[in-house]
Amino acid sequence: MTVGRKRRLAPVLPGSGLTLAFLATASLMLWVSFDLSRTSAWIPQLVLAFTVMLLLLQLSAELLAARAAPTGGETPAAGGRGARVVHALAWISLLMLASWLLGTALGSALFCFAWLRWHAGDRWLVSLAIAGGLGLVLWLLFVVLFGVGLYAGVLWPLLR
Repeated sequence: MTVGRKRRLAPVLPGSGLTLAFLATASLMLWVSFDLSRTSAWIPQLVLAFTVMLLLLQLSAELLAARAAPTGGETPAAGGRGARVVHALAWISLLMLASWLLGTALGSALFCFAWLRWHAGDRWLVSLAIAGGLGLVLWLLFVVLFGVGLYAGVLWPLLR
C-alpha cells in the first residue's frame, strides 16, 4: 500500500517544490523573528504569518489540483513549469536588486511599475500611478507615521 502512495505523491512533490521552498524559508524567517524585541517584531511576524498562511493555501491548492489531474502521462501545462519557475525567480531577483540598489520605497515602487507594465500588461498611466502610490504609502507609513527609517539603498549615500 505504501508503494501506491509513493506513486501518487511522486508527481506532486516536484511541482510543489518551489512552494515548499518558499514555505520553509518564510517559516524559518518567522521563527527567527521571535528573537526580535517586541517593538520591532510585530510587523515582520504579522507579514510572515500571513505569508505562511497563504503558502499553505497555495500548497493545498497544488496538491488538490494534482490529485484531480489525469494520471495518464504528463499534462501539457507541466512542460512549461520550469520556464515559469525561472520567470518567477527572475522577477523576485529584480525586486531584491532594485531594493538593494535604490532602497525599500523607491525599489519597491520601481518593481511594482515594472511588474504592472510588462508582466500584467497594464497601461503606462495606471502602472505609474499605482507604483507612485506604493512608494508614497511606504514612505508616509514608515518614515512619517512610525518614525522608522527605511533602507536607503547603496546608490543614495553615494549621491550625497
